[in-house]
Amino acid sequence: MSTQRILSVMVVTLNEARHLPSLHDALARLHLPPTWSLETILVDGGSRDDTVTIARDLGFTECLVHPGASIPVCRNHALRAARGNALAFLDGDCLPSRNWLEVAAPWLVKPGPVLLGYPVRPSVTGNWIQRSWHAHWHHKNPAAAAGGQREPVRHEAFRLLTTRNMLFNRALLDVIPTFDESLTTGEDTDFAFRAAQAGVEVVALPDLEVTHLGEPATLRQYFRQQLWHANRRAYAGILKSSGGRAGANAIFFTLSFLLALLAALASVALAFAVSPWALLGVIPLLAVTAIPAALIADRARSPLLLPQLCVLYFLYGLARSADLIGLSPRKKSWKS
Repeated sequence: MSTQRILSVMVVTLNEARHLPSLHDALARLHLPPTWSLETILVDGGSRDDTVTIARDLGFTECLVHPGASIPVCRNHALRAARGNALAFLDGDCLPSRNWLEVAAPWLVKPGPVLLGYPVRPSVTGNWIQRSWHAHWHHKNPAAAAGGQREPVRHEAFRLLTTRNMLFNRALLDVIPTFDESLTTGEDTDFAFRAAQAGVEVVALPDLEVTHLGEPATLRQYFRQQLWHANRRAYAGILKSSGGRAGANAIFFTLSFLLALLAALASVALAFAVSPWALLGVIPLLAVTAIPAALIADRARSPLLLPQLCVLYFLYGLARSADLIGLSPRKKSWKS
């Protein structure tokens, strides 16, 4: 007799009324493998629009409302409500491809704990900011670039996973039962990192395609997003757990950028006070952004990415540095 399986699709929302119908339609169009069914759980953190009303009208299996709750608290509410053998997180502005569950199902039925995902892609109408940032995500793990376009990625796969596109079996919760509620953001990166550190089978699957409709479309939005995502507590946890040997790329970049920025500011001051030659002190700041940009552009085989990523990496470093030194103690969601 075939085992009936349920995939619990969990969505944490804040002001996603505009995108929810598209997400619901995408879930309704999923190709379900034999014996599989879906339940949909929405947890809202206090939307000021009609997100919850629309979700109920669309027929989400369960809608939970926790005004003012942080993102990890909302995610844990979703985990407690889920009944599925397998579980998935999507954002309210994300659209899974029709074969999304078909790709994941063979992995989700494994008896041992499994965590899956892959970076989301922008819509086909995405601008240069959105396309360039997708290139960063798609090529930042050298194992992904070396393994071919569609090969599963295992080496440091956690670096490619977020809750915009994350699936796992219930066995994972025996190892990593909850998201860290002490984090305001970065809880999904922390969740995937802890799973990898615990020896869980963490795999990034390029065929797990999800389109993200809500990528920042302007440099201002991008900067605010990076400021929102930055989290010193998450950085400290990663360093404590791995000693910087894994998962610390963003930390080292931020520290390097901050030191180079301080040196650049000092060199500009010295150039006015002492000698124009002091402006050579700006070079390390240029290098901190240009070297990783050149690396990604080379992996993507797209020279045009070099200047575009230099701009994005500069803003990334600026936002993450501001958070690191405590200049943004009361951050609001970049979408608020």
